[in-house]
Amino acid sequence: MCIGFPGRVIAVDDAGATVDQDGRVRRASTLLIPDITPGDHVYVAAGTIVERIDPAEAELIRATLLAAIALEQAEAETAAGSGGLA
Repeated sequence: MCIGFPGRVIAVDDAGATVDQDGRVRRASTLLIPDITPGDHVYVAAGTIVERIDPAEAELIRATLLAAIALEQAEAETAAGSGGLA
């Protein structure tokens, strides 16, 4: 399963868009949503912008994913500390 972070469009050109996803700047296709503009918050899947999202929703998704990552890392560290017998 692939989980992606929401991002903010920082530039658009004829070839697609440049999206900042939590500090990672990536290129994404605008084929499905061609009227994307800089500043839009979007969700990217498989290198394509698939949805324009509200900034508050983008932040909620981002915060939820970061919390899940932190929990997973904590669980892995606990398991490693107990010899993997968690």
